[in-house]
Amino acid sequence: MKNVRRSALAVAAVCVSAACAQQEDVAPIFQSAPWIQWETYRGVDAPAFGEFFEMLQEDYSASYEAGWSIYGENPTVAYRATALPDGWQSVESVGEERMAVFQQFNDEQMDLFNRAWSSRHTALYRAAPEQSVVPEKFTVADIQALPYHRVSIYRLKRAEASAFGEALAARAALDREAGIENFVLTTWWGGLGTARPTVMLRVAAESRAADVGPNFEARRAAREPYMDEFRALTGVMNASAWHIERHDQFRSSELSFVPGS
Repeated sequence: MKNVRRSALAVAAVCVSAACAQQEDVAPIFQSAPWIQWETYRGVDAPAFGEFFEMLQEDYSASYEAGWSIYGENPTVAYRATALPDGWQSVESVGEERMAVFQQFNDEQMDLFNRAWSSRHTALYRAAPEQSVVPEKFTVADIQALPYHRVSIYRLKRAEASAFGEALAARAALDREAGIENFVLTTWWGGLGTARPTVMLRVAAESRAADVGPNFEARRAAREPYMDEFRALTGVMNASAWHIERHDQFRSSELSFVPGS
């Protein structure tokens, strides 16, 4: 049986709560989710995985105050993202309500839990609004309506983390000033549970076809006046990393849970 005891996340409570104060001058999405809890599921049994999260909503929706989004990457890898509006207090409350539900599982539900995936890893990520590009009034609900996510994960050289952050912030500022239509980029710096320094960039769109088609053309046209600078900053970012991963992820509205919906 997978270990469902409270994670060792508790050892770093202060490093979340100290940096988690809401910022009133940023888009609503970052006020609602200054941090996220990011769970990686590997060895996924797709039918059991889907049935498990459907069961949670059908049988226990009244027990959850915190919702989540499920993202699929391939048939055996999936993710669950949970907003943490109150920092460490949210980490604790999410863990407590999920444990309370787990303790109510019957034998059939326990069997489903044990078959749904082979491993799960939990990490925390901090939002970086100054390195993101989102509409002024952009909310969590708005990003939930964009099912496709083009994800880049940068594993940074420690000595180059500051250079990476400065280049990304400068690049994001150029894009925000250009006012690119249909462009949503959220940036998340890895905390507890990641091999720091790690940065996750997520470009969200209605579909992959939209991202590589009309959205790409809009980005290219808007960036034309500063393309040389954009490419130079991208070069600094790439040189600051010892490894870069790229993934396509798709949000499942059926397996995701929005309280009150």
